[in-house]
Amino acid sequence: MTRPGHPVAHVVGAILGDARQHARLTLGEAARRLGTHAERLDHIESGRHPATSAELRRLCRLYGVADQAPALHRLAEGPPTARTDSRAVHRTDRDTGFADRLAAVARQCVRVRWLSTHLVPPPLHTPAYGAAVHQPSPTRPWPELRGQDVVVLDESVVRRGSATPALMCEQISHLLTAQHNGAQIHVVPGLFPPGSYAELTLDSAVTVVTGGFTDAVYQATTALATHIDHALDQPDTDRSRRLLTEAYAHHHSLREVR
Repeated sequence: MTRPGHPVAHVVGAILGDARQHARLTLGEAARRLGTHAERLDHIESGRHPATSAELRRLCRLYGVADQAPALHRLAEGPPTARTDSRAVHRTDRDTGFADRLAAVARQCVRVRWLSTHLVPPPLHTPAYGAAVHQPSPTRPWPELRGQDVVVLDESVVRRGSATPALMCEQISHLLTAQHNGAQIHVVPGLFPPGSYAELTLDSAVTVVTGGFTDAVYQATTALATHIDHALDQPDTDRSRRLLTEAYAHHHSLREVR
């Protein structure tokens, strides 16, 4: 199993913590039912001392997510080449329900920073946009953006979609409303490098996740996170609002033509 310190230990711990909370169990109650100590469960959830295979199975059964145990085991174990447990080795979750597990980690984060040059990040999808991009949706909703969360979008994200202008108008209107209500949504022309990823800050660790359509790839904080820093070196809310408004007008004009 994963050793302490590997980012995925914190990821698995966060998923277990989210499942416990959803089951409405305190650490003490869960520990009593398992015949262990609350401190042990706290260490598992914080990633300080990862769960054993037997503990994973028992915890998942207790929390009503027994079907998640095999996927969590594979995520914690990693491929044979990763068993040196180097922090640089990424771990991929491509099992059914990976979006549920990613959303669980996001719910446990103290901050999430998203950067995308392709699509609007899942927490900001309208139902129609989410269905159109065929991005897997978790069973429980993505957590809403909080004041400390950040989304950085390349301008092309809100400009594309000319074949579905009504859908894009609805999505951009949703972004403008969220921004008006205080969400940190920044639109930046020419973001680099291309891709979509999120920096997930837990109480005890920071990790980066990439992917989103068929898997989630977790790794230690890398240069990817620094690109978010660079994009936010000179945040310009007025520019972002202007670019969103111009994109809305662009799609609205296409809708009128149709």
